[in-house]
Amino acid sequence: MSDDDAFDQRLLKSATAYSKLYPSIGARLKAAYESGHPLAREAARAIRAAAERADGARAQHLRDVHGLSPQETRIVLHLVDGGAVSSAALALGVAESTIRSHLKSTFAKTGVRRQADLRSLLPGG
Repeated sequence: MSDDDAFDQRLLKSATAYSKLYPSIGARLKAAYESGHPLAREAARAIRAAAERADGARAQHLRDVHGLSPQETRIVLHLVDGGAVSSAALALGVAESTIRSHLKSTFAKTGVRRQADLRSLLPGG
């Protein structure tokens, strides 16, 4: 693990813990970024970059370990992150029935039987 990876992990751990205490953190980070203050902008960029790298690692894990397609992976991550079938359909520009079809395929590939159990597919889940 590089120094950047270790920093990213610490940053994400802190941001995740903070977001549980203060769910409005996303809006506050956006406001801080838009304030134009250089340190606030840099912190927001760092958190966003770390989150994107973590999302990439989670997606790669789902594809490599469980054999999920890119679309199945996007759906699982959306649902694990608190989304619903309806919001996944909107975000991905498909019908809810398409999301449910992908979920059936995901369940067949992984042995998971319920949406609530999708988190168990991820490391630390």
